[in-house]
Amino acid sequence: MARGALADNLTALAALAEKGVVSGAVARERTLPVLTPFVDLLPHGALQRGSVVGCHGVAGVSLAIALAAGPSAEGAWVGVAGMPGLGVAAAVELGVAADRLVLVNEPTGSGADGTRFDDARWAEVLAAMIDGFDVLVLGPGTERVRAGTARRLMARLQARGAVAIVVGAPDAGPFGTDLTLQADSSQWQGLGDGHGVARGRRSVVQVAGRRVPRPRRVALWLPGSEGCITTIEQPHGTVVPLRPTG
Repeated sequence: MARGALADNLTALAALAEKGVVSGAVARERTLPVLTPFVDLLPHGALQRGSVVGCHGVAGVSLAIALAAGPSAEGAWVGVAGMPGLGVAAAVELGVAADRLVLVNEPTGSGADGTRFDDARWAEVLAAMIDGFDVLVLGPGTERVRAGTARRLMARLQARGAVAIVVGAPDAGPFGTDLTLQADSSQWQGLGDGHGVARGRRSVVQVAGRRVPRPRRVALWLPGSEGCITTIEQPHGTVVPLRPTG
């Protein structure tokens, strides 16, 4: 779906939600499924509806899209806002279904250059997305939303049972987090000393939060050489480091 096709037409978003086209597929469940490599990493092996998940680190964007891929594969709709650099092809490569993905343009204010931040417009767009989508992926462009606006939006998110995946600041800016996933250790497979073709990305992912008594971590291909998100098996007794040691 073309970028911004629905962003400037909130009536169309509302119409989809009313017809049950967007969030009806998995709305009866209180959790949303994730790809297999995330099952052992997340509490209850799923995303909890009404929750906020923060993704940060050098592979934070890929991590957020990979988290959204699990619900998408089971019929959920995914809306992305505040990430103008993300393309459909990149999201599809990580497992998101193209026909259930909407990329939303950043609303701008009425300044002379058209770039002034507009909190009220953002609130309107995000509220419509919460009503219309099971999963929202919010980029750094949403971090300037006012604290009061964020609280109202999160109350709406909990009532509707959507999940927000926030990329950027470790604490998810004004939205706060129930879970935080960090992907700071990242190495590309296939790249030599200034040459070669990137075939896969090895990342160490750690999860922490109120529902995680002890931080958990796992090494993942994000993605691997075949484009899939897979777990990297570690030798018995090996501790997966949070950061590269060399």
